[in-house]
Amino acid sequence: MRRVGLGVLFFAWLYGVPFLFVVGLVRRVSSPYVPTHTAARAFGSTTETLLTTAVVLNLALPIVGALLARLARDNYWIRHFAWSPAGVVLIYLVVALAGSLATGPLFKWTPTVEGAPASVVPHVPAGDSLEARISRPAHRA
Repeated sequence: MRRVGLGVLFFAWLYGVPFLFVVGLVRRVSSPYVPTHTAARAFGSTTETLLTTAVVLNLALPIVGALLARLARDNYWIRHFAWSPAGVVLIYLVVALAGSLATGPLFKWTPTVEGAPASVVPHVPAGDSLEARISRPAHRA
């Protein structure tokens, strides 16, 4: 059972953390349709939560996995977690590079509401409604 738990920790770090970073970065560089400022703040908050979770898990999972592998005296997983600090640094470097290429900050970002399209319901000026046209038929000369 302990081997399964250590494997879950290792593969959660190896595949889960980069997945969270990619999702967070894709959300960060996208220009979503947000009709209100509240929706824009919620979108930005979710994006920041994904990125923050990825940063914390990138550091925590390898450390916890290495400690648990040592406590369990499992040489197989000790070897796997031995190289994880290099992977942690590599992931942080890739995210730092992506952050330096971004047009704005990765954290504390809220999308703008300016890109929202105009209302899809056409505006009918007063007096020109369908009821007015029915009640005032066009006169022929």
